[in-house]
Amino acid sequence: MVGVRQFDEDEMIATALDVFWRKGLHDATMQDLAAATGVQRGSLYNAYGDKEAIFLRAFDQYAAQFLDAAGSALAQGDTAARLRGFFDMIIVNMTDGTPQRGCLTTRTALDAAISSADVRQRVQDVLTRLEQLVGKAISATPNRRSTADASRLARVIVTFTRGLAVMERAGYSRKQLRESATTFIDAVIGDA
Repeated sequence: MVGVRQFDEDEMIATALDVFWRKGLHDATMQDLAAATGVQRGSLYNAYGDKEAIFLRAFDQYAAQFLDAAGSALAQGDTAARLRGFFDMIIVNMTDGTPQRGCLTTRTALDAAISSADVRQRVQDVLTRLEQLVGKAISATPNRRSTADASRLARVIVTFTRGLAVMERAGYSRKQLRESATTFIDAVIGDA
């Protein structure tokens, strides 16, 4: 039938996400996407328009899952426990797979200078929402920090997660990343 997709869109987007995660937006090709998904390039063009449109759909799926996982990790225990759970989720997320996948948000942010405004906005939206989740978790501890202080600290914490992503790409192990996160939490939370 004309106009009816002959493939499972959710499965195709999930597979495309894996391609983009491994190769990055700019290094992945439509041929890579066609080969991985089993959907012909012409069908991909007809369904989505171009590679960036597929990327945006895949990135949106990733962002929703990532932010849900972050929110769950930040909802458990006192401030230190929330941050430990959050950092552990971040570290596991970027060190999963063989080879390790790294952080899709950071990889995309590093490519943002050569990406469209839509891609840059998606990355900024994810980081802003992540800051909001972290700020909410920090300010939820009674009599600890004002909302403004929690928001500023949340930005520092999210900035640190980007540093962890770079360190992972440089070859630091999951154990080393966890040690860095623990030291960071101790320094930031201290006696707060």
